[in-house]
Amino acid sequence: MRPIEEITITKIAQHGDGEGRLEDGMRVFVPLTLPGDKLRVQPGGKRGDGLVGSVIEMLEQQPRKEPICPVFGRCGGCQLQHLEDNDYKSWKSASLVTALSRHGLDVEISPLRQVAINTRRRATLALVMAQAGPVLGFNEAYSDRVVPMEGCPLLVPALAALWDPIRNLCSDILDAPCRADIAITAIDAMNVDVCVMSDVALDLHKREKIAAFAEAFDIARISWQRPGEGPEPISQRRAVGLRIGKAEISLPGGGFLQPSKEGEAVLQELVAEGVADAKHVADLYCGIGTFTFSLASAGKHVLAVDDNPTQIAALDQAAGRAGLGGHIRTSVRDLKESPLETSAFNELGAVVFDPPRAGAKAQAECLADSMVPVIVAVSCNPATMARDLRILVDGGYSIEKITPVDQFPMSYHVEAVAVLRRPR
Repeated sequence: MRPIEEITITKIAQHGDGEGRLEDGMRVFVPLTLPGDKLRVQPGGKRGDGLVGSVIEMLEQQPRKEPICPVFGRCGGCQLQHLEDNDYKSWKSASLVTALSRHGLDVEISPLRQVAINTRRRATLALVMAQAGPVLGFNEAYSDRVVPMEGCPLLVPALAALWDPIRNLCSDILDAPCRADIAITAIDAMNVDVCVMSDVALDLHKREKIAAFAEAFDIARISWQRPGEGPEPISQRRAVGLRIGKAEISLPGGGFLQPSKEGEAVLQELVAEGVADAKHVADLYCGIGTFTFSLASAGKHVLAVDDNPTQIAALDQAAGRAGLGGHIRTSVRDLKESPLETSAFNELGAVVFDPPRAGAKAQAECLADSMVPVIVAVSCNPATMARDLRILVDGGYSIEKITPVDQFPMSYHVEAVAVLRRPR
């Protein structure tokens, strides 16, 4: 084990930890610290190209904002609660700039668009059924240990109100020792969806308890999902309805939904601005149609592509009900393994892509060879977004605008929307 050293924190690193340097120049990451903090630290295990550090003694501490959550520092989420507001906003924007610079992209970014803290409409809770009773919360950072919590300040009221009832339900139907993850989603107070992910098999008695729970708390749908299987609806009292533009979508089990309604609106606004007057648009990695329906409702013709057939089926049905079938074509396709080829974009005025965190490398390479006038890239991962933008820039596109979006308040996560244009 390395000896204890005295260090000064110089910046906040990519994942929200304070960063300093040991005497030999090795980077050390210390959670919950701020630039200017001086401390004695015990270097530990590897993390990336540095080491994890544990605070032995705080010698000089910079001013901090009072955290809003009683388990701050134990829960693995919301790592930046202690940053003052201006420092927080600056860091979020700077993290995007840093990711871009690593790929040689020097771009002036737009001001950060922020979302209020208590707007989170989906979350996945972690539960451990111990001999002493259920422990419900979120995992510690870099650990599968569950931090017991009495609620989360990020959640919309409809989900916050379910914290204790869900814990009580799990106490009734799960036996110690076991673990479960509980995905909770609230479109609004009338459209709440719960999915328990566990390897526990359900008998008739447990199914009846779940159905009674759904009735008592007016839950639209409760599903059970065992490893390697799709979610099985145990109680489906009504469809989980979501309105986007002119369409009403029945959210399929496990369907992707933006974390907040407010954040979704910001992304839709930025995408619409980027697409501008293009009449024919491709929406790649379209999910349930977050951008497809907002664009089609504005009169555009949209090709919607996703690898999830259930989500595409829900999108098709919603388009038909809304009378948008003539404006929307769909395709089920794995864009990582089989990206759309350059010829597919010949008649399009714009392409929108919003991939998972791994990004859209293969599809970006095909787009880089196309003549699509406008590309709008949406991403929840600055690192892979920067890589994909580099590919497009090397193909002749120029970045016209890039806007960071803070849809995950108080965490190190930042989203972004980039608009690229091919010079004529």
